[in-house]
Parts: sequence; C-alpha cells; structure tokens
Amino acid sequence: MRIPFPERVPINRVAIFAVALFLIQQFEGTALYFSAGCAVFILVAAVAFNAAGGLTRASGAYVFFYSLLVVIVGICYKAYLGEPAQSNLRDPRTDIEIYVGSITAMLAAVIVSRRISRKSGLLKNMLRDSEMYRASVGCIVFGVVGATLIALLGEASGQVNSAFSQLNQLIPVGIIIGVMYEIRRSGGTRSLNLPILLAAAYVFVFFGLFSFSKQGMLLPVACWFLPVCALRFRLSALQIVSCFAFVFIVFYYLVPYAQYGRKFIEPNMTLSQHLALTTRLLESPEETRQNFEQDFAVGGYYNTPQGFWDRLQFVSVDDKLINVTDQGKVIGLLPVTSSLLNAVPHFLWPNKPNYNLGNLYSHEIGGMTSEEDITTGVSFSPTSEAYHMKKWFGVLVVAPLVWLAMFVLFDSLCGDLRTTPWGLLVLAFLSHTAPEGAISGLIYFMTFGTEALLFCAFFAKWAAPFFAIPVLGPDRRGTASRISFQPSPQPNPQGRRL
Repeated sequence: MRIPFPERVPINRVAIFAVALFLIQQFEGTALYFSAGCAVFILVAAVAFNAAGGLTRASGAYVFFYSLLVVIVGICYKAYLGEPAQSNLRDPRTDIEIYVGSITAMLAAVIVSRRISRKSGLLKNMLRDSEMYRASVGCIVFGVVGATLIALLGEASGQVNSAFSQLNQLIPVGIIIGVMYEIRRSGGTRSLNLPILLAAAYVFVFFGLFSFSKQGMLLPVACWFLPVCALRFRLSALQIVSCFAFVFIVFYYLVPYAQYGRKFIEPNMTLSQHLALTTRLLESPEETRQNFEQDFAVGGYYNTPQGFWDRLQFVSVDDKLINVTDQGKVIGLLPVTSSLLNAVPHFLWPNKPNYNLGNLYSHEIGGMTSEEDITTGVSFSPTSEAYHMKKWFGVLVVAPLVWLAMFVLFDSLCGDLRTTPWGLLVLAFLSHTAPEGAISGLIYFMTFGTEALLFCAFFAKWAAPFFAIPVLGPDRRGTASRISFQPSPQPNPQGRRL
C-alpha cells in the first residue's frame, strides 16, 4: 500500500461531504447558521488547498493542517458523538463567522502568493545523492553531541549554546535525509537503517517521554512517514498495522501522560527527580490517563472528555479567547511587534523582553491556569489571536498579510516539498505551527524557523560529512552514486522491506 501525497482534492467529492455533514448536523439539532458556516468553511478550504498546490507546497500544507486540525476534525467528531456543533461554546455565531472570514482571507493570500513566489525552490539542489548517507549520519551525530562540544568552549559557550539550541533541528533532518537515501538506494524496498532507528529512539525518549512533549514523541515518526509518502514507498501490512498501533498508544496513553506530567515539573528538579516522575507516570499508564481526564474535563468542546480527540480541535479554546475579546479585552498589535523584536539576536539585545502570550491569554480568559502560573502557555489558533489583536481588522488584514509573507518565503525556499529534506522538514513543522502556532508563532517560524532551515541545509552539505567520519571512517568512494533523484520514484515491488 502506498500512502497518497495529495496535490489536490476533488471539489465535487468535498461538496458531497460538506452537504452530508450539514444534513447530519441539522438532524442532531445544530443551529442553521453554524451548519451553513461549517459547509462554507470546508468548501473554501478545499479551494485554497488546491490553489496552493496541495501538500507539494508549504502554502498548501499550511492550509491543510490549519483547516483540518483547527475546525474540521472537531466538528466531524462532534457530529459522530451526536452533539449539536454549537453546544458548549460561549459565542458560536461569532466563532463560525470568524472561521469563514479567516479561511477566505487565507485563500486570497494563497492566490497572491502563487503569482509572486518562485516556482523552483532556492534550496532544491543543495545535496547530491552520493552525499546523503554521510550527511544523515553527520547531522544525527552532531545533533546529539553538539551541545556538549559547544560547552567545552567554557564561559564563552553560553550564547553560542543558546543560539545552537534554537537552530538545532539536525536530528529530525538527519532522519529525513536517511529515509530518503534508504528508499532511493534500495529501489523502494527499504526505508530504515540503523542510524535512523537510533536517532528516532533518542528523540522519542529524551525529547518526548522525558520532556513530556507530544511533539517530541510524534516528530521521529513524522520524519519517517513524510518521506515514505513523498517517495511513494509501498508499506507492508505489518508496517501499516504497526503505524496504527503506535498512533493509538501515543494518543490514548502518551498524550495524557505528557499533558498530566507537566503539572509536576518544577524549575529546580534534579535529573533523578525528573526520572522518578517519568517512571512513576509510565508505570501506570491507565491511571495516568484517568487522572488527566479528571483534571482537564472542564470547559471542553464535547459533553464528556474524549481523550486525544480533545487535542485535535481548537474550536473550544478559540471560543474562549474570542469571547473575552468581545468583552473589550483587545490586545492590539503586541503579538506582531513582540515577535518581530524577538528576532533580534540576544547578543545585540541581551535584555530584550520575552512575552509568553499563551500564558497571558489564559489569564485574560481565567480558569485555564492558576494565578501563580507564569510559565504554562496555552495554544490558540491564528484565527483567534488575529481577532484578539484587532477584531475583524486582525482577521481580514493582519492575518492574511502574515500568511502571504510566510507562503512566499517558504514556497520560494523549498519549492516542491517532496524533492528535498528541507521541504519535508518544513512540512513536519507546519503540522504543529499551522493549527496551534497562532500569528505570533508564525512570525517566529518565519524568523528563527528560516534560520534553522538554512542552518540545517548548509550544515548537511558542508559540515555533516566531517562529523560522520568518526562513525563511518573516511569517504573513499571514487565515483558518485547513481541513485535516481526523483520526487516520486516508483519503488521496485520485489523484495522485502525493513
């Protein structure tokens, strides 16, 4: 089975789906205005996705993850539960109006961006086929030991290590490069090798389980899955079953573990205390999940806690921020200005202010975090933050201008996302940034994210081969590899797959 990498969706089928959802919602008692708004949102999102080029372009990927994870999954699961779509919302009419206005503005940004963006990505030919394996191993090696090597510089390493931490996406990009290399080298019969497995395990344990991070747990699998889809690798039945089992375990047990475990983290925890906390919560995963549901059961979109489905929608959290905005709490352009100022390097502005906007919004809403909590950040979609900034001016002017800048930037840098590791890395980041990065997070992605992307590309090309030498030895090959460098190669159906 090959997982599709859609370039477009059939509008007629989308229309049938939207009408079917509309009828189901009406049968379940959803208000007419809300059902109509949901149908319009789905149709406009499909048009925007196709206009952007589907998942082959950064703009299309953004439209996909935004529309799916902010609205569509939530309202569809609400219909599955048999609940009226507007129930448990404080201001459903304004919510759906803003979503429809937002996706329409996003469509406009897509249309303009396609006219001024480069067709071919600037980073397209950074890495040759013969360089990919050593680049993969070198990125993984330095991604693991880089902070330690920088610390050897002594007192001068503080700012360097801080900058490296912001730019260090070398392990994810090393996994992506390794998967692309293995699929191409094997003619489509294998997708994994030992460096990939070790790197994935390292990220999953240390950046996922140990850090109570959902993104850390899902990132290594995403970095394998995206090249598999982009290169049309044929998955075996065992691999498909394993993927479903992993997704079930992560969302049913490990997402509640990550959310619940964060409440016990203290600033001065020792390594042994952190390890003891992790062990205690993982020893009884069912108890941890039940404790999580009890703690986070209030104020959800659904009538009863739904586990990981509560995390696959932003309608309920956006509704709270939209509601306090209509009560007069309009923040202005602070999210934009603070995010732009944050791009100034620390060595040029050592005391630059640091705004935790997610925490600020949670205190404005009330009841989402304790009064003493000044660190926990609550995620909101770009739509609700845009409305919180300047109401409809934020939704129809500020947000589309930011989207336009992002679409032009990353479409011009990456081009067809399937053809390069950097494009697939952007795709992995957008799966997180598009639904829950808000407008401020999108500006951060355009500044620090671009720096990280360029750093990874140039490091993989010029520096990674040297860091692969201690593991692989010197490169003594006299001729370049003849691996076909195609965005969508047809795998050889013969042979076994790893």
